[in-house]
Formats: sequence, C-alpha cells, structure tokens
Amino acid sequence: MAKINLSEEDLKLLSESINNETEIPQELLTKLAPSFFDKLNQEGHFDFEKLHKFKIPTLEYAGKRSESVILAQANLTTGAAPLQVIRKFGNNDHDSKWRNMIVQGDNLQFLKTSYLDKDPLIKDKVKGKVKLIYIDPPFGTGDEYGGQNGEMSYSAKMMGAEYIENLRERLIYLRELLSNDGSIFIRMDYHFGHYLKVISDEVFGKDKFKNELFVNRTSRLKNEGKRYYTSFDSILFYTKTDSYYFEQQKMEDPFEIELTLKDKDEDNIIRFIKENFKDVEVVLKRNKIFLKNQKWVEMHASSKKQFNEPIFVFGKKYFPPNKRRWMWKDQNTIKKMELNNWIRINENNNLPELKRTWKYFGTDWSDINGYSQKYNYPTENSEELLERIINSCSKPNDLVLDCFAGSGTTGAVAEKLGRRWIMCDFGKHSIYTMQKRIWQISESKKLGSDDKNNKKYALPPKPFAIVSAGAYDFSKIIDLRKNKDAYINFVLGLFGIISDDKDYTAKYKLNNIYAEKENNPVEVFPIWDDDYLKNIKIDEEYLKEIVNATGSRLKGDYYIITPEVCTVVGNTTLKNSTNEEVNFILLKFPYKLLEDFSRQMQIEEQPDSQENINKLISSSAFYFNEEVRIKLTRTENGFQINEFQANILDKNNNRFKGLDGLSMLLIDKNYDGKVFNLDAAIYKKDLAEDDSIKIDGLNQYSAVIAIDKHGNESAITYLS
Repeated sequence: MAKINLSEEDLKLLSESINNETEIPQELLTKLAPSFFDKLNQEGHFDFEKLHKFKIPTLEYAGKRSESVILAQANLTTGAAPLQVIRKFGNNDHDSKWRNMIVQGDNLQFLKTSYLDKDPLIKDKVKGKVKLIYIDPPFGTGDEYGGQNGEMSYSAKMMGAEYIENLRERLIYLRELLSNDGSIFIRMDYHFGHYLKVISDEVFGKDKFKNELFVNRTSRLKNEGKRYYTSFDSILFYTKTDSYYFEQQKMEDPFEIELTLKDKDEDNIIRFIKENFKDVEVVLKRNKIFLKNQKWVEMHASSKKQFNEPIFVFGKKYFPPNKRRWMWKDQNTIKKMELNNWIRINENNNLPELKRTWKYFGTDWSDINGYSQKYNYPTENSEELLERIINSCSKPNDLVLDCFAGSGTTGAVAEKLGRRWIMCDFGKHSIYTMQKRIWQISESKKLGSDDKNNKKYALPPKPFAIVSAGAYDFSKIIDLRKNKDAYINFVLGLFGIISDDKDYTAKYKLNNIYAEKENNPVEVFPIWDDDYLKNIKIDEEYLKEIVNATGSRLKGDYYIITPEVCTVVGNTTLKNSTNEEVNFILLKFPYKLLEDFSRQMQIEEQPDSQENINKLISSSAFYFNEEVRIKLTRTENGFQINEFQANILDKNNNRFKGLDGLSMLLIDKNYDGKVFNLDAAIYKKDLAEDDSIKIDGLNQYSAVIAIDKHGNESAITYLS
C-alpha cells in the first residue's frame, strides 16, 4: 500500500471537513486513496482530450467529481456499509445458496459495499454478475405523489446539480455491478431526462445507448393550463458492452374491431367477414367477435452466400431463393406450423410463407400501463412494463437489481419470471410493502392475466431476506464473530481501513494481521475464538509477547482493533530487541463510543409527513438501532397513542421529545404472530390533535410497528 503523507495543512483541512460534515476536497482524496487514481486522472478530473476523441458531450457543474474520486470513496469510513440479515423467509439456510434480498438503507451505501465485494453475504455474487438493472429514481421536481387512497409515500425534493450528481454517482457504481453482457434501464420524466441522457452517455459511453422508450405516465387527463398535458415518461436503455444479451419481444397485432352479436346474426356476420376479408382471423369470445389481422411473411432472409439446404413442407422439398436462407429449418417446428395452420404455400412464387399475427416492439410502449396502483404505493411501476424489460434482456436465473425499488414491482416480476433479484429502498413503508408483496406473491395475478382471465400466480416465493445496510443491531454485530471473515471486514470498515487479499500474516510472521494502516500492521483481536473473548485480555504481557515473537523486525506503529471489554491497557510503547520503539495503538469499539461517533454523522430521517417521503438521500454513515417504545389502546374508531419514546437525537444533537421523534405507524390488521403484513401506513402528520388514529377493519389480532425518524422500529405491538 502506498505511503500516505499528509501535511499539517492537510490534517487541518481533513479535520474541518469532518467537523463541518462537508465533502473532503478532491486534492486531499488523492492523497488519502492514491491507488485509486490512475495515470489518466492524476489530477482528479476528466481527461478532456480523451473525451474529445470519443465525441462525448459532458455536463460541468458545481460539485461534480471524477469517477476515480467517487470509486475511491467506497473505501472511506463514510462509504460502504456492512450488510446484516434482519429477517429470513423460506427454507434456505445454506450460505452457499442464493437468497433474494430486500435491502433497507441508503442505496449508495449498498452499491459501494457491492462494489468493494468484501462482505460475505454478497462476495463474488453481485459485482459483475448483475444481468439487468431497472431504476425509476425520484424525478427531482419538488412534486408529490400519493396512493389511490390519498396517502403520500413519495416526494422528489432534490433539484439541480445536486440531483444530477447524486444520480451520476449511483450510475457509476451500477455500471461496475453489471455483467459484461448486462443492460440498464433508467426511467425519467421531462424535468431532468435530458441532463440524465448526457451524464449516462458519459458513464456508459454514447455508443452503449440503445433506445429511448416511451411509456404512459397515466391515463388520467387533466388541464395543465397554458401547456400540453404530460402523458409520457422516457426509459433510457444502455448496455455495458456491445456483447449484451437481448431477445426481441413481439406482441399481437390485432385488427382493432369488436362486434357485439345477437344469436341470429352470428352465422351471417362470420360468413360475410370470411368472404370479404382474406387475411383476417375470426375469434368468437363471450358473444363478441374479435378480428385479428393475419399477415403472411416470407420464411427466408438475406444471406451473403447461397444456402442449398432444403426444407419439407406438406411433404414437398423447397430450396431457398438465390442468396437467401431459411429462417426455420427444424422439421419438427415446421410440422407444428402445418398442424396449426401457421404455414402455407404462396400461389405466386410457389414458396412457403408463415402466418404472422404479431409484430415486434418499437420504442412506443404506450400499449401498456406505465404505472399501477395495485399496492397503494405511489409511482408504482406496472408489472406489464417490467415483464417486457426483464424478458428482453435477461434469462431465467439471471440476477436483476432495482435500487429505487418502491413498491417492489421489479422483484415481484423477476420472481414470477424465474430470475434472482435484489431490491433496495430507504423507507420502512417501502420495505414492508415489498415484504408483503413477495411473501404473499402466490395470491397475486399471474403475468399475462387480465380482469377477465384473473389467474393467480399460485407459487410460493423463493427464499428471500430483509437485509440492513447502514443500521445495525449491536448485539448481532458481535454474532458476526461466528463468521470470521464477516467480522474482520466489519471492524476494519468501522475505522476506515481498507481490507484486501494480501497475506499480512506471512509478511509480519504474526497471527491475526489482516490489513495495514499507513504501512503499519493492523491486528484484529480474534474474538471469534471464545478463549480470547472470555479469558485473554490485551495487557502489557500480551503486547510483550508480540514484540518478543518478532525480535527486531517489528518497529513503529502497531494497531489492534478490539472490543473495549477485551483490553485492560491503553496505547502502550515498548522497545524491540534493538531498542527501537513499537507503538501499540488500540482501536477500541465500545457501544457507547460508536453510538456517539455515529451521531456526528448525517443520518437521513425517515419521513413523518406526506411532503418528504422517500427522498433521494445520501446517508453518510451507519448507526446503531435504538429502542423504540409505544403504548396503544383501542378506540371505537381505531386506536390511541398513550405513550411514545424514541432515544434518538436530532441534527442539533438534542433528544426528540414525545411524538416529535415519530415518523410513521405501520399496521397489520390481522397479524398471525409470524410475518407482519403491512395493511396501512399512518404518518405522524396524519395524527389527530389528540394523537388518535381512525382506521377501519381492526380486530383482536391487529398489531402496530412504530418507526422513529432514524428508522428504528418498536416491537410488534398488539392493540389491546
């Protein structure tokens, strides 16, 4: 690892950045993470000569950083966050097997963790393995969006350069997660869509842009005053390389006619249609006639050379025309075409041709709904939309990712199509909406069914888990010692130390050395060994044994990361066999210390009103879950809050009082004691003046979870 040399001025600047919670300057980042800056980007900005070569326009704005700086930040303390499984669903307890994931936390932290590829939960499973990414990020407009019953769950508050840079940062990490044959679809509206196109060209390459698709925004018409009503959103389609997977999708091409019949008219109408419309298929459904446009197309295609391989149709041999080839050569397929009347011999050229009642999709996708409101979650993408995208650019068992998951449409459709999936969102409303949607997916509609043909999916979900990125149960962190690699990765991350795959134990001839800090060894005290956790303490004798074991080889600083309970000494200096000093620096992590440390960082608050739901956020640190207490009593029309206590501090380091720390209440009207299935979300702003809630359908099994502004959850509480 390169030596990090910081001047007094550098240290002062770093301290000011941390204390003021401002971004570390680029020139300082190059010194903190020098190995992440390649020769083309030594100065921390774009190589404009290189960009000019590829003729790619760029956006320049305040706060724009180089890709090298962005990727380097994944290794800083405020970067990636260790992952922790909170709840598991389905029978799959083998670590080697895949488990789909709903990730609760800042999606940027999760993307950084995936990029570093160290966390045992996803190591070698996500980075470079994602076949398809779909995102529908907040549109950065200041607009608010509500569900069909008036509840608000979404607001796009961020605007301008800040918005563009936040999206660009995520796109850079998403590109790194894509497989070489992977694709990404980015949904945007008119507010920032054109800026997003330019930065996406920068991130993925202008030549990797494939299409701009147009999808319905809504079918509801309204008067926009002195402008046209906005009826479409755009979806930008990019690939990582030119060797991407793509399967052209097709749709029925109906002759849009529907006739209502009377019994005595049926035979005459059908006879008239068949006599006067040669290429129309007549379909009779529920006393209505549907006419489908039948087109007959050639079965051969152009070729650079002549193919003389024949096919047999209706028992006769046919050769392709000059410099043409047969598109269908398998005789079993041709036999199926014959049996279903999909093939005929053209009377003019005496060649076989195929009946086509379909057409390939173009970029106009207005034939399907762009949004849906089946799960009472605003800006909920339709299953028809995701079905088309997922089928186009992935195959069964491929990995699909959505880091702005909202109601969970991407994961639900991926599940039904046999793909693996990861969904990420910050809001607890979203997490519990997705949890219920996947857990009860067997009761949802089968893909392709409609109101007249309402078939259920009828299959249970594959194993999945709720995973936390950025907020942890401290007691479970200690459980990570049962998984040595997970524990080591976690505690190194706490102190901003970069882990890598070098064999430091061999280098220093000492056990338990897993990293270097400023070219000095870092020991992780091995509490995965019960004897060390319970009986062995870091005292002066322990430190002397380290020095004696190395003779004169060890000198300078020596770091030890340890729980506070495992040490009885502070920083200590000893001398080696040649009288040179060895400075033992103990990096302790008591719960209280980390709790205070985390509160100095920016923690984005969960929403408490309809105006600020699911903002595009960038949390800058992890924090530990706090206890939340709530007491409730039933009323005639709902329930009453009698007591609420949250142990969190606001951004001014003051403790919230009473209900000021409440974000929302989640309600399961019929809790089965096993899985909490969200039926309603009540935000703090929606409470009555007497702190009561009016809601129908409650019974003796109704239960509530209270969420404070930092996302901490109360225990599941039955309504008494």
